[in-house]
Amino acid sequence: MKAEQKPLTQESYLNNEFMENEVYSQLKVPRTIPFAVRLDGWKFKSLCEKLRAEKPFDLRIAKCLVDSCTQVLKNFNPSLAYVISDEINFLFIKNYPFDGRIEKINSVLSGLTSALFSLNLKKYFGKTTAVSFDSRIVILSDKTLMDYFIWRQQNGWRNHNNAYAYWLLRRLGYSSREASRKLKGLKSKQIHELLFKHGINLAETPAWQRRGIIIYREVYEKEVKGIKVKRRRMVENWNPPPFTSKEGQELIHKIIKGAVEKINE
Repeated sequence: MKAEQKPLTQESYLNNEFMENEVYSQLKVPRTIPFAVRLDGWKFKSLCEKLRAEKPFDLRIAKCLVDSCTQVLKNFNPSLAYVISDEINFLFIKNYPFDGRIEKINSVLSGLTSALFSLNLKKYFGKTTAVSFDSRIVILSDKTLMDYFIWRQQNGWRNHNNAYAYWLLRRLGYSSREASRKLKGLKSKQIHELLFKHGINLAETPAWQRRGIIIYREVYEKEVKGIKVKRRRMVENWNPPPFTSKEGQELIHKIIKGAVEKINE
């Protein structure tokens, strides 16, 4: 005999009605696939003007980004964070927040990072202002994971070169529009030559500006009462090698291996 179906109450009806209309709320990253969450600062040019930040790069801005990453690592345990220019990349392998729900990951990580960065401005600039980061998820694979970080590092390198050239032209008296127009279509070699004529060697700028910063946890041994035990500590690498190099790729793989082993413990 069929059980009698209970009539829907107004509350349960509304729950069903609107939960079904939540766009993409159940869209998930498959559990076997690594992914990156890339966060970009929104209107950072205007923010830097407001803060009177050093141009083209300000160490205090970089520290705000790194400190924000450190807090996210403590809360969500991504395998690593990579900062370059005004962007943050979090890599997740196996340890997926919110069961891989894309809508939840994007909204919470962008909101948390925005709040943390805003609070860090008070620490480094003595000013309080609202800052926002957008967020997107990039699906990766074992084969494309390294290529992704090479791509972001090379993109950061291009932004680094253009930023130095732009602010050189501004100091030479060009308006914002004129500087942008003068740089449009210039090749990397031409930008290098322009800067070199004015005493700027792009190969000698701080490494964190050229190649970014990696934040991760590493395993180390500590002696406690005569017994060696393994501990983990947060590491900030402000001088990473190029990811196209053997050294750079070995570093990324070593960080990932350590993070995955921690998850499997």
